[in-house]
Amino acid sequence: MFDKPISWGELITIVLFVLGAALIFYLILAAANLVRLLKNVNRLFDSNKENINQTLEKLPRIASDAEKIADTLKNNVEAIDQAVKDVGKITSSVKKGVETIQNDILVKAKIFMDIIDAVRKYFDKKKKASASRKKEAAVYRYKYKKDQDKPDEVEIIAYEKPDKPCDGYIEDSDNTETELESAKQEDVGEDESEAD
Repeated sequence: MFDKPISWGELITIVLFVLGAALIFYLILAAANLVRLLKNVNRLFDSNKENINQTLEKLPRIASDAEKIADTLKNNVEAIDQAVKDVGKITSSVKKGVETIQNDILVKAKIFMDIIDAVRKYFDKKKKASASRKKEAAVYRYKYKKDQDKPDEVEIIAYEKPDKPCDGYIEDSDNTETELESAKQEDVGEDESEAD
């Protein structure tokens, strides 16, 4: 029996037979798994039969509610569009209001504050000028010759008032300054009368 050579046709038949047997075996395993899976699905349906029935009973009501919601949204789309347009108008109005506040009120307030600042600076400058005039004093140096009542030379030195008077001089008071100013005015009056 094994002494005879095998032809190609016989070899192909044997291979096809083995492959067919393996295929049939895998088909039987797949069918067994499919039957087991169907049994599990059937068991699952049996255990949840009440829940499935309740859900199926509620399904028409859910569908009608979904339809009502869709209709409501469809009807309100125009109102929503109008609301969006109104929000855009409100936004532009607020923007214009802010620009008005910036351009009109803030600018005017800044101008008012600038005027107040200028007035304050003017009075500060005036105060500093009057303070500097008070600090400045004229010092007169008189040079007398022997046995004279009037000085031969008068030298005027203007400088800021020191904390203490120079050696040999006494400190002037505010009354002395007013006397000096009145004396200057008298001198000016006399010069004008001589010029006439």
